[in-house]
Amino acid sequence: MLELTESVYEGEDFTDVDLRSASLAAVTFVDCDFAGATLAGATTSRVSFERCDFTNAELYGTSHQGSSFVACTFDRTAWHSSTLSGCRLTGSTFTDCRLVPLTLTDCDLTLVSLAAARLAKTDLSGLRLREANLTGADLSSCVLRGADLSGARTVGVDLSGADLRGALADAALWVGAKLRGARVDVDQAVLFAAAHGLLIGAPEDE
Repeated sequence: MLELTESVYEGEDFTDVDLRSASLAAVTFVDCDFAGATLAGATTSRVSFERCDFTNAELYGTSHQGSSFVACTFDRTAWHSSTLSGCRLTGSTFTDCRLVPLTLTDCDLTLVSLAAARLAKTDLSGLRLREANLTGADLSSCVLRGADLSGARTVGVDLSGADLRGALADAALWVGAKLRGARVDVDQAVLFAAAHGLLIGAPEDE
């Protein structure tokens, strides 16, 4: 297995590298290529990946604490059975990835692209998904309580059976998403009605 001894790596080629069960802390990777790499079971703490390519990489069973994956590419990447806590994935793109089961706690997914991603039954509560691309994603039966979906692209996203109570969302979500059986709070029900052109008033109102 490759041993990493530097604190910063820039433009390095790590394609097909074996970092299985590696333990990384306070390391920065910039513009590095991890295509086909094996990081299964690895742990990271305060590690920064910027504009790195993880195409066809194996990240399943990994654990990440306070790490960041900024503007990274995940294409056909295996992420299942992984845990991320206090992590930042700003601007990263996920395409045809295996993601579930996945544990995300207090993570920032602002501007992340999860178009057509399959995340059914995942707990996404409290996550920051501002301006994320969720077009056509399967978020059915997900828990999104208190999540921030402001500005997210939600056309065709499947939120059937999801728990949306306390989540922040724009009118576009209430119009363009599949919401059959979703759980919402009273304020959200009012927003849903308004987004569909309904006028809300007391029975005695003229």
